[in-house]
Amino acid sequence: MSRLLSAFLLLLLGAAPVTAQETIINNTYNPKTGTKAVVTALISELPTSGYLPIRVSLRNGGKIDRTWSFRFTSYDSGYAAEPNEMRSDFTGRCAKGQAASYEFLVPLVSTFQQDYSPTTELDIQVSATAYPSINQNMSTDYEASWPSVMMSSSLYKKNAGPLDAEAQAHVSSTTGGSSSGGSLRFAGDFDPKQMSDQWLAYSGYDYCFITDDEWRTLSPGARGALLQWNRMGGSLLICGSDASLDLKALGVPGPPAGVRESNRSWGTIKLLSIPSSGNLEPKKAVQLITTDIPKVKGQNRLNSLRSDYSSNWPLHLSFGSKTAHIIFFILVLIAFGVLVGPINLFVFAKAGQRHRLFITTPIISIGASLLLILLIVFQDGFGGRGQRLILMEVRSDNSENSAFLSQEQIARTGVLFSTGFTTSDPAYISPVLISESRWARVTQSNDGGNSRYQADVLENGLKVAGDWFQSRSEHGHLLETIRPTRGRIEIVSTPPNPVIISTFEFPLEKLYFIDPDGDHWMATDVAQGRKTELSPVPETQFNAWATEELDLFSPRNQRRLTMTTNRTGHFVATSDEVDGIGTLDSISWKETHAVITGPVFAP
Repeated sequence: MSRLLSAFLLLLLGAAPVTAQETIINNTYNPKTGTKAVVTALISELPTSGYLPIRVSLRNGGKIDRTWSFRFTSYDSGYAAEPNEMRSDFTGRCAKGQAASYEFLVPLVSTFQQDYSPTTELDIQVSATAYPSINQNMSTDYEASWPSVMMSSSLYKKNAGPLDAEAQAHVSSTTGGSSSGGSLRFAGDFDPKQMSDQWLAYSGYDYCFITDDEWRTLSPGARGALLQWNRMGGSLLICGSDASLDLKALGVPGPPAGVRESNRSWGTIKLLSIPSSGNLEPKKAVQLITTDIPKVKGQNRLNSLRSDYSSNWPLHLSFGSKTAHIIFFILVLIAFGVLVGPINLFVFAKAGQRHRLFITTPIISIGASLLLILLIVFQDGFGGRGQRLILMEVRSDNSENSAFLSQEQIARTGVLFSTGFTTSDPAYISPVLISESRWARVTQSNDGGNSRYQADVLENGLKVAGDWFQSRSEHGHLLETIRPTRGRIEIVSTPPNPVIISTFEFPLEKLYFIDPDGDHWMATDVAQGRKTELSPVPETQFNAWATEELDLFSPRNQRRLTMTTNRTGHFVATSDEVDGIGTLDSISWKETHAVITGPVFAP
């Protein structure tokens, strides 16, 4: 209620929405010394999961070194239930008489509430020793069917009004009336000159619109981060009036000369022709991100988190269900009732000895409680068990040397003494809505479980706590990361007797190779550094195997794998020894199955 009141007061005071590079907080603590803190959101609209890049500028005009503390609380809100919440903490240090600048990747909660006027919000609290704390808030209305879009400032200034109106009309027509309360925006805007050089900054967004001129002005780090995000599934839409321009001329690695549209791993990159005025056609823009590209890639990230795992999730089905043996608990409760009642009253504390009730009743209660605890431990055990499924695209060409991982996992826990953990990689992480059961904690019916999460960003991982795992529960998660690698498949002898060498640190149980002529080859037991001869196989055999592997994944990763399975000059392989993205140590992962794709390199 206090959050709603704060938002209402801001509205009454005429608070303007945050726009590109406009500050959320700009506070001067001491005008005489110039001590101040400035907090800026690098993208003006919050995505519905992932991270928000925040830039902090500090100036310390005092005579002592000073440390600032920043607490960010992300939550989804509606009118039906308590919000899901993600909390994170950062610090910034500034020496006396100096200035300092920091970029924070602020973890955001996955917005699962979907009643009337759903909103994702971010509370920001800034505090420094000897100064009063500062509080501010930014919010974004969302709709599950609408993707998270970012748009460069020049395009946004010229097109925001018509695009917002068309987006609202589209949502109203497809949902029978907008659940966003009439304030849905097409996109959030950003200043290309201030973009982050970390791909995780964009991991929660589905689309990026930018002009070709602005693309050229991006720093090498920001351009590389967007290209990594593109390989991870983001759709990069570069707008310009020069019809002769191609992706190669813009420095996009991979596509040959003359190509204006390409699927790069799991993402799409496309050159859009627009008039020199810079005006987009609203209907075409909306159709592009809601119909045309989704025909290839599937639905947006939020819709996927909400619906891809909530029923018939293959990994969950293969994991199996758990039967609750409640008969033993019923027997214990019946025995407890008999003992604490008639036997206690007429045997242990019979007439003339009623004072014994003060001793016997607590003893019986404690004994029954201990027995119930033993039954729970006997039935559920400690820690937990789970299964993981990994889709990996490896690019050791064009100086990328990166492995792109998307990991689906399902786990069932017993008794947990600790639910906190640190991921093994810097990663995107989100719970997913799973099917209803007495063990499930995050489902559609409870708007994500009204969960409380903590996530603190470390240099080599994410330190988390809270409701990611709960005792005696089932939880599903999606994790994504990019790892450096020099692993690759090299062909040392071409058809008719092709021979390959693998430099991957893990063995490949089965590998298929589609040569430049479209012929299919296969090998098994491919070990690191050992020459392996390929055997010809019919296309029908490869298709049957690929279908079996496809059927293991959720719809989003099925689409991704479909985009990569039939490329000539590429391989598709499986392994059960790929290191997954590590989470809770007390979970025993019974199986980690990976499907690996990528180009084959000729000598």
